[in-house]
Amino acid sequence: MTELKPKLQGIWPNSLFSRLAFVWILALLLGHLISNVYGYISIHEDQIARTDYYLTKDLSVLLPILDTATPSERKLWMEKMQRHAYRYELSTVAPDYLATSTSKWINPHRRHGLADSLKEELATSYAARSSAGLFPGEMGRLYFSLKDGTVLIAIINKTVWPIDWGAGLVFALQMLAVITFTWLAVKQATRPLQRLAEAADTLGSSLHGQAIPEDGPREVARAAAAFNAMQAQIKEHLAERVQILASISHDLQTPITRMRLRAELMDDGSLQEKMLKDLDAMQQLVEEGITYARSVRRTTEEVCRVDIDALLDSLVCDYVDAQHALRLSGEIGTILSSRPNTLRRIMINLIDNALKFAGDVEMQVSRISPGQISVSVLDRGPGIPDSEMAAVLQPFYRVENSRNRKTGGTGLGLAIAQQLALAVNGSITLSNRDGGGLEAKLIFPVVAETT
Repeated sequence: MTELKPKLQGIWPNSLFSRLAFVWILALLLGHLISNVYGYISIHEDQIARTDYYLTKDLSVLLPILDTATPSERKLWMEKMQRHAYRYELSTVAPDYLATSTSKWINPHRRHGLADSLKEELATSYAARSSAGLFPGEMGRLYFSLKDGTVLIAIINKTVWPIDWGAGLVFALQMLAVITFTWLAVKQATRPLQRLAEAADTLGSSLHGQAIPEDGPREVARAAAAFNAMQAQIKEHLAERVQILASISHDLQTPITRMRLRAELMDDGSLQEKMLKDLDAMQQLVEEGITYARSVRRTTEEVCRVDIDALLDSLVCDYVDAQHALRLSGEIGTILSSRPNTLRRIMINLIDNALKFAGDVEMQVSRISPGQISVSVLDRGPGIPDSEMAAVLQPFYRVENSRNRKTGGTGLGLAIAQQLALAVNGSITLSNRDGGGLEAKLIFPVVAETT
């Protein structure tokens, strides 16, 4: 049973439309097949019964006529009595097996009704002997001895199964009608499910998704209502979490400022330096906490015309002026529509993260498809264990073997970049480079400006 599962999964359609269409068409096909097989069997049995009936009636008339007819008259009657289902022949030589009185063909081939009819119609005047067909197309033979010793042979042809080409055309039209109405019905039924799936995808990248209509079939409407309720609860919980984070980060700035003023009044220079460093770290944590809270709420920046090449080039110049080793390779060469300030902040976070662990950083930009751009930040730092690739994009997570007091960090830089990437409908992926180091890649869709 377990071996059949993968095979069935390969055959079984994976969409609701194809599954319903497959089941409906299969049901109609089986119903049509059963109906036709039953009809053909009934027609076949009816043909046999009719053949036996008319053969018996013909023999009851033909045998007495042939007994009294002249040879020329016999020939005329033989031609006249030929039928599609059976025919007659006259033979002057009786076969050897006519000496037996037991029928070896009628009963085994379900022609017992024929035997009874022959006895009833012909009584004891003409004894019938039988054999199986001697040539292709023959079902059996009946032999009757006339008074002059001539043998009348009734050759019964095999019944031909009827082929109704009209039924095939009707079935083809039925299939066409089923496919058409299945497509219309399933499309109508799955439209709310499609909206539900799209809303679920939107919820993953934005907290501002609209409630979906609660219409369609009853079950789908209930699912839509449950999704809307879930979406509202998630928005409420996330908004509450973001508000708490923003409030705490904001309120911490006042005591940090007071502590900084008091630390500057201290006489002990060594202790003062340590206190100021701790306060700087706290201030950085507070500022990045506020930034992260804002990034979760998504940017409100409007989409405008952006020269990606100029934006990245200016960013590199700023870092070079600050004595950082940063290089840029590749270009797009097209004015695009996007959010420049959001893109700039994403790249700053990725570059700052790379500079903490490597003295030399490279940035590569390329168009990976007509509607997508890739910007990679590459370094030769310690990299990140594969098991922690996804975790480092979460807020406040720091890799223990690379994050330390020397490198610093709050664990929010990559998380902020990830949230802002969602704001431009993009994504960030991390991967370790061959030879050591990390590649942080931003992929985002863009629309080229028409001139």
